[in-house]
Amino acid sequence: MTAVTSIKGYGRYGWAIFFVFWALHLVLSARDLLPSLQDVCLACASGAQTPIQAVTGMTWSQLLSSNPKFASFLASTLVDDGISGVGLAVFGMVVSLTGYRRGEKWARYVSWSMPIGILAAQLNVYALTRSVMVIYLAAVFTIVSVLALLLPYRQFFPRKPPR
Repeated sequence: MTAVTSIKGYGRYGWAIFFVFWALHLVLSARDLLPSLQDVCLACASGAQTPIQAVTGMTWSQLLSSNPKFASFLASTLVDDGISGVGLAVFGMVVSLTGYRRGEKWARYVSWSMPIGILAAQLNVYALTRSVMVIYLAAVFTIVSVLALLLPYRQFFPRKPPR
């Protein structure tokens, strides 16, 4: 079922916001395919610990040299997470380019996974690292993704004509 309402104002860019966020998710998830990149924390303040350091007390390089079996297990888990994240990102990009852009209600409901997922993932990272920067990023990305859901509201739910 496609909405026939014309898109006005900023509402026409809701799909683009989601597409960019899903593309960012794709890049960040692809990073998990290379476990050696776990020593780089993009959302950490300068000098803050990465999630790997917060959990193990070591950098990825140190963990790899001191406990290669555990590092191998953790690497396979990270790669699995990366594969899942890349798949979810591609799915989200397709939904934003197709159904959401056309104003199909199912796509709007599916797109609620973005702000909910951002909030859940960032709160998990905060629990590990205690980095306040993560909270700031979570707030910004959650607010922007909720705006991407609210701005085109009338595209998905047009006003009923008066009788």
